[in-house]
Amino acid sequence: MSHSPDELTVARLVQQALPGSIVRRIWSLSGGISATMQAVEVGWADGRSQTVIVRTHGQTAVAEKEYHLLHMLHGQGVKTAAPYGLDRSAGAVVLDYLPGEMSFTPHDPSCHLQQMATQLARIHQLDVSQHDLSFLPQVGATCLELGRERPLPTPNFPQEQAIRQTLAASKLPPSTNKPALLHGDYWPGNCLWLDGELTAVIDWEDACLGDPLIDLAQSRSEIAWIFGPEAVEIFTSHYRQQQRLDEGQLAYRDLCAALRQIRLVGADLVGFVAYFEGYGRSDITPATIRQNLNTFIDRALAKLTR
Repeated sequence: MSHSPDELTVARLVQQALPGSIVRRIWSLSGGISATMQAVEVGWADGRSQTVIVRTHGQTAVAEKEYHLLHMLHGQGVKTAAPYGLDRSAGAVVLDYLPGEMSFTPHDPSCHLQQMATQLARIHQLDVSQHDLSFLPQVGATCLELGRERPLPTPNFPQEQAIRQTLAASKLPPSTNKPALLHGDYWPGNCLWLDGELTAVIDWEDACLGDPLIDLAQSRSEIAWIFGPEAVEIFTSHYRQQQRLDEGQLAYRDLCAALRQIRLVGADLVGFVAYFEGYGRSDITPATIRQNLNTFIDRALAKLTR
């Protein structure tokens, strides 16, 4: 994670992005993993006030990617913040502030999952040929997780070796899906909510171009261990109602996503449990994570090997 810039730097960034604004207050925001975030209240000579966010990545390329992508996405039916300015030297982006916060305890889980599915479908339905997205990497057909340095095996997920062997032996069927814009990390923690409504999709630094099944599978794997197997089916059903895809590769993509989850979650179940306790999910335990993700893996293995 990059270091938060000092307040003088933040004020300079905001005033460059919003000429004529007067910085009134600056405060740090929690929750940023890939970038530090600071909120800034600004005023105008006519008495108006506004809150903006300064996201500092510390890397010029990452900040440029986020800025240009949000500039394209804003107004395209995807709920994203409007970008106001880019500072290459600081690797920072100035964005509009959208109200909302992460929610892992939705009052209406089905509606929650439906809104998540709707936003993912809208992202995938964008006509990428109408925009210059040459700055985004393209993801190929092979499973990227198979090419990563193999972490130490974890006893929490004994199927890891079976997943790797199955993926290596599988002949991936051709896909008729057109390449789409992929968020790259579309999970419940990258959606903001207010009064039960999804207000923003955030953290676009992993965005890329590729088969939409890659995004769908990654979302499914995240929803599996956070909300359970039934939630996966509800989310997928809502997505299918809006976006018809060739799903011949879905089980393969599910297993690739599961390998990613094992890499990220598998060795630190206690740490993830502690994180979710802060969001009112004391029901998430090492046992539920293992059970839910193993169920997701078993179902994908069964589909791919039958």
